[in-house]
Amino acid sequence: MQNKVLIVGGGLSGICLAHQFEERNVDFRIIDQGVNESSAIAAGMINPMVFRKMVKTWRGDDLIPYLKNFYPKLEQKTGQRFFFSRKIRRVFSTQDEHDFWVDRLKDPAYEEYIHELEDSDPTPDYVLKKYGDGWVKSPGYVDAKLFIKANHDYLITKRKLNIQNFDFQSLDPENASYKCEQFSHIIFAEGYRGKFNPFFNYLPLQQTKGEVLTVKSDAFRKDEILNRKCFVLPLEYGGFKLGATFSWDTTDTKPTEHARTQLLDQYDQLSKAKIEIVDQEGGIRPTVTDRRPLIGKHPEKNNLFVFNGMGTKGYMIAPYFSEHFVNFLLDGAKLDDEVDIQRFYKKHYHRDTGKNK
Repeated sequence: MQNKVLIVGGGLSGICLAHQFEERNVDFRIIDQGVNESSAIAAGMINPMVFRKMVKTWRGDDLIPYLKNFYPKLEQKTGQRFFFSRKIRRVFSTQDEHDFWVDRLKDPAYEEYIHELEDSDPTPDYVLKKYGDGWVKSPGYVDAKLFIKANHDYLITKRKLNIQNFDFQSLDPENASYKCEQFSHIIFAEGYRGKFNPFFNYLPLQQTKGEVLTVKSDAFRKDEILNRKCFVLPLEYGGFKLGATFSWDTTDTKPTEHARTQLLDQYDQLSKAKIEIVDQEGGIRPTVTDRRPLIGKHPEKNNLFVFNGMGTKGYMIAPYFSEHFVNFLLDGAKLDDEVDIQRFYKKHYHRDTGKNK
């Protein structure tokens, strides 16, 4: 049959896939329940470094150039801005971290990632920098709420997005049909809810709660993100995001006093500027034990696929791998072994039940 795709989930992953299929002139439809508890809560910061060892983020040389073109193209399509330029001021946590940084500055492979502070641009007085600080060359951040709204509005206008719950009882996996409508590919991009998917619940998807504060301050610079154990991200349209926490094995998005206290304690090690808390939000990230996405085909149901597990750096990872995945689906290209769910077949998939071993 001619390609006709059903995407289950309209968060970051589903949206990225939708635009890839649109670029390829493939008929597609998205079903989303309209309650986003991950993509819309995320800070959307593009951080190209792993600070503990001062190394490049996984696949950064591929991911970052790709997203620099991807998000502006979506802004043009939707007619809305959600991708904003910011650099990151990394405040070092230890002397070792500072020393790693100095070593990286000598490495040509890091020229596009970090650079020294300029004498003409001194560190603000409110920054606590016992071990020093340095610049990270980040493309900036994606305003998650603006991104979701702009793309949902666009897809609804195109009649490609239906806001409704997905009914697994109405899915016929053998014939790849949903409510008696047949599809060439049915792709599950459900975020943390993928843990409850009866066809892909064998995968080691984790539910990782994160909480962020929205704060006000007259002290902070508006053109840089502060980062040390937590981050302070200036929003384009006012206020700052302070985040983020991590807690596991919960689907409760309700903000907690424990997370607020933790964030404020971490903030006190970063800055002495006074802040006023405006809001607190919680979301559930879809993370994976090996910190790599879950992408690929079901072991037995040939028309069922998953595109999930983008994790804490989803806004950096999802654009590149959405094209990678669509090339696999439409052109037969090989999936990267590090993201292909086949890496979990032997250990986790039981062919008799399709559940965890």
